[in-house]
Amino acid sequence: MNMSKYRNLLPSGVLAALLPLLASAVIGCSGGTGGSAPESVNVKKTAVRPETANLDQGKEIYFKYCHFCHGQKGYGDGPVGIALSPHPANFVEDRKRMAKTDEEMFKSVSEGVHKDIGGEAMSMPRWQEILTDEERWNVLAYIRFLEQEGLKAVAAKQETTPARTGGTDAK
Repeated sequence: MNMSKYRNLLPSGVLAALLPLLASAVIGCSGGTGGSAPESVNVKKTAVRPETANLDQGKEIYFKYCHFCHGQKGYGDGPVGIALSPHPANFVEDRKRMAKTDEEMFKSVSEGVHKDIGGEAMSMPRWQEILTDEERWNVLAYIRFLEQEGLKAVAAKQETTPARTGGTDAK
């Protein structure tokens, strides 16, 4: 190939400097070792749950990001949540959703919730783009705390409410 007509397009120093960069880009894109990516790229990282949760940090994050939809006590009745249809998760009364494992819940918090319902899109953000793994585990621990506190309150209310005896109400 006759390169003489292309010689004036790039000064020889620039071409010499770009040549190693171009070569490494080509080798890097092809894998350089028979086409396979380095092991560190192939391994899918899983978030490791801390041994102890920091409930104070979880509460702080919850009130910074989550309570607007899920409410102060986790009933899905936050100032934004009450206007949404369907409503955000109720951490106290939605037993089916709260029966998920912590790992399943962590995945939902991390990846967000995105559904098309009746032509309308409902969405919870992908918190993995905003919060660290540790912060997401801590907020999940706080959500579990809200769940347990809510269930205690419901049980206490049921214990103090007298049972109806069937024949005392006149209609």
